Amino acid sequence: MPPTDTIIRDKESAAGYDDQALATNWFGSDVVFGLVYEYVNPGETLLDLGIGSGLSSILFHRAGLRVYGLDGSEEVLKVCQAKNFTVDLKLHDLREYPLPYESSSLNHIISVAVLNSFSDLDPLFGETARIIKPQGVFAFTVEDQKPGQEESYPINRVEVDKAPDEENAVRLFRHSSEYINRLLVKHNYRLLKKLEFLGFKYPAENQDIYFTAYIARKSNE
Repeated sequence: MPPTDTIIRDKESAAGYDDQALATNWFGSDVVFGLVYEYVNPGETLLDLGIGSGLSSILFHRAGLRVYGLDGSEEVLKVCQAKNFTVDLKLHDLREYPLPYESSSLNHIISVAVLNSFSDLDPLFGETARIIKPQGVFAFTVEDQKPGQEESYPINRVEVDKAPDEENAVRLFRHSSEYINRLLVKHNYRLLKKLEFLGFKYPAENQDIYFTAYIARKSNE
């Protein structure tokens, strides 16, 4: 089975992170920002889990929020740091718990185009519920698992225009709306919005990939 490790570890791939998003017509960051905008305010804090080069959270910075970021790739964090918009960046694998933040310490959390690298989202959802303040918003995207679709599939880590091979492929995961809804209820979130959108086309497969954006609010404890 291809590995699930999608962390970018080389300088060349990290430097081309933004270009790859443009090449695949990825607008997920804009979708999430548009859906969340009415629930956030200037001066509030926002944690971007899997911040990458900062494509998603820089939009919130421009709206006046103070951005914190976490990612498992040292090289891609250097790309983000060079944009000079974050309050704090941490190098940390999202699969290692607990995450390095105090309980009830940040207003909002986003995770865009990251959770499709996880087969089991329960531990990470639990960590977001611990970190986020009551009434804070958790916004994230997943690739929805439709009836008849496999739970996972292989894709190259960076070279999306080439067919997956044993050496370069990683495994990405789809998650059904029923599964996501169960996790939201379990971790005391209330769903505010949900929107399916065309994420991008994998050139190697000539296949449209659809994501679903979820916007949920942490209930008072």
